[in-house]
Amino acid sequence: MSFMLRCLAVLLLSAVSCQLALARGETLAIPITIEPRHLDRGVEQALGMDTDGRGVLAESTCNQVELSDPRTRPASQALEVELTLTAHTGIELLGGCRGPKPWQGRMIVLLEPAVDISGLAVKFTPTDARLVRADGKEGLFTKPVWALAQSLILPQLGLVRVDLAASLATIDSLISELLDPAGATSPLVERTHIRELAVVPEGLRATLSFAVPPRGAPPAEEPPLEPAELDAWATLEDEFDGFLTTVIASLAEATESPDLRQELLGVLLDTRYAIALALAENQPGQDPVRVLFIDAWDRLRPHLSALDTSDSAPFDEDFRLAGFIAGGDALRALDALGPEYGVEITRDGLRRLARMLLAEDAPASFTPLPLDVDARLRRLFRLDGAPGTARPLPGAALLVRWLIPAAHAGTAPAIAYRVPRPGELQAYLEQVAALLEFQSRHQLANDSRIPERLGKRFSPLVQATAWKESCWRQYVGSPKQPRVLKSPIGALGIMQINGRVWRGLYDLDLLADDIGYNIAAGSEILEHYLVDYALRRGEHRQPGGDDNLVRATYAAYNGGPGQLARYRRTDTPTRLRAIDNLFWDHYQRLREDGWPEVSSCYPTVS
Repeated sequence: MSFMLRCLAVLLLSAVSCQLALARGETLAIPITIEPRHLDRGVEQALGMDTDGRGVLAESTCNQVELSDPRTRPASQALEVELTLTAHTGIELLGGCRGPKPWQGRMIVLLEPAVDISGLAVKFTPTDARLVRADGKEGLFTKPVWALAQSLILPQLGLVRVDLAASLATIDSLISELLDPAGATSPLVERTHIRELAVVPEGLRATLSFAVPPRGAPPAEEPPLEPAELDAWATLEDEFDGFLTTVIASLAEATESPDLRQELLGVLLDTRYAIALALAENQPGQDPVRVLFIDAWDRLRPHLSALDTSDSAPFDEDFRLAGFIAGGDALRALDALGPEYGVEITRDGLRRLARMLLAEDAPASFTPLPLDVDARLRRLFRLDGAPGTARPLPGAALLVRWLIPAAHAGTAPAIAYRVPRPGELQAYLEQVAALLEFQSRHQLANDSRIPERLGKRFSPLVQATAWKESCWRQYVGSPKQPRVLKSPIGALGIMQINGRVWRGLYDLDLLADDIGYNIAAGSEILEHYLVDYALRRGEHRQPGGDDNLVRATYAAYNGGPGQLARYRRTDTPTRLRAIDNLFWDHYQRLREDGWPEVSSCYPTVS
């Protein structure tokens, strides 16, 4: 990548907070901060330094300076660049160099930033310089040393330039796709450019600006979608799901922080929960994909900043994260203008945005979404053990055969009765209880990350979750025509695991066809929410102690990671509070009595 293109990404990279401002109605401004560590790289390239931050500038064999360790920092209205240098001065005599001992110290140069006349680049002008001895004191130095440093270093620093033309054009293309997918006319009154610069304590802040024409009155509220329109939205939501899955997996693989990986997975799971609800609700006047994107971006943006400012920032070699952040921020800014601007998320828009991050690794299409278990996703998000395809449930088949002689191995149900008749209900519930207890113990015995003090809470957590979610049912209907229990938003079986939310992480066919696998998957998800969210975020430090961990785990299980603390919030909707309270009642009964009244929630069967 060229220096100009690298510098483009430098300017866009590492926006710790992106404040969106509206000026003159349809002009949008996006301030972005360049951290000093990124400016160091621009200085290194201008001075021809190597990857270790070392370089040599020479006037002749006997007159040259060795440079290393560039450090850039804000200084009033300029940037201060400090370089470690060793200056060699002398004359060539009898085949060698004759002169004083090399001078060692540091050179400090002030660079004044300015917007290039094109509005597409940042240029820098050296305005002052001084030399400091190696001991840190300003002292004597020879005129040849000063003249050599000035003549070799200052002109090169004057060449530092941040050229944004290529990336701003990419952002313009993305904006145009969002506002006018048909491409009939250019929707930009003023293309994206650098409006102003300011030196701030965090580094150099550049304000990017673009303008779109007014669109008149807001559109009338749309009626609910017709079946064909719903199918089109579902396809686009699949595309968005694929886009987000691909992006989050790439970001998670690029960071070494387990906590950050779990936060990224939380964004993905919450968005998938929202997609499932959007498909089921079909509310009038809603653009589901646009709303989903904005909500996901608002949650993802802080984590992108965390990735950006980490010691090992992902995609740091060619700064692709920069363009991705800028593109998402531009879409967010457009959305803030209101519905009259007609921002529309399209497949092409998602692909353009993905290419800003993934370049040649971006897929041509994010659909159809693969439904197989993805070992990479499970590994990234610490789900690399049971119950994926990698680890079976040893001993489960023997237990089932002992309890239920009629059962058989493979994908056959692990319970004698799919839908029990009235006289079979008690035996059915005993078999389910045994299987739930077995799977809870199996989960704890196989490299579980659950702290020992919480071990006794896990089995009643699994059983109470299955009680609240399904009344311990994998199937409903009649004994002769059983069908898998499925909620309106697609949750399956005894543990009510949503295939749309967990696809890629669990086998969707087995979730429906195998009660043992369904329980195993639900147990693993409960451990995941307990350890990676409730414990890690300190729910046990709230009033209530370890009981909070159980309540928070179920809240996340039922509604996604974003619902973790809803059990204790005062603004939780009445419907969700009732769900959490009923689960808690089930859990307490299981801990106190050991045998729940699950039959009380069964409908009459025949």
